[in-house]
Amino acid sequence: LGLPLFPSAHLPELEAYYKERCAEYGTEGWVLMPAAETPLLHIAEDVDRAWAEHGAHLLHEARTYASWQSSDIRSAVRSAAEDVEGLRGEGVYRIVTPEECVALARESGDDGPGLVLHPLCGGMPVEEGWRSLRLFAEQVLPRLKD
Repeated sequence: LGLPLFPSAHLPELEAYYKERCAEYGTEGWVLMPAAETPLLHIAEDVDRAWAEHGAHLLHEARTYASWQSSDIRSAVRSAAEDVEGLRGEGVYRIVTPEECVALARESGDDGPGLVLHPLCGGMPVEEGWRSLRLFAEQVLPRLKD
């Protein structure tokens, strides 16, 4: 049908298969694939506070995703962490300041993986998700327009 494909992991072989099928059926689609390393970002002014208050929510989500995966089934979110400290050390989930987020965006450049925002997950309070999004909209985006 030529519909877009958004795989849940970096799977170049799936992209190749998709493009072959599009060519076979005379359709045009596109693929938006996460990079091989795709950190999920939550933005906070105080990173340590956010990890202390919301790290358990991130860990819950990471452990849930891990329970669904095997060596043959994977997604961009792949964590082996058993506790919040381990999750923080892995870097799959990252809580960053607005300044750190700007730096990550600039590092990725125009051809980079971009930013994958993850403001709300695993039972995190909705207001915390909104806080993360407001920080991105008010303190990150304006600095990336240059």
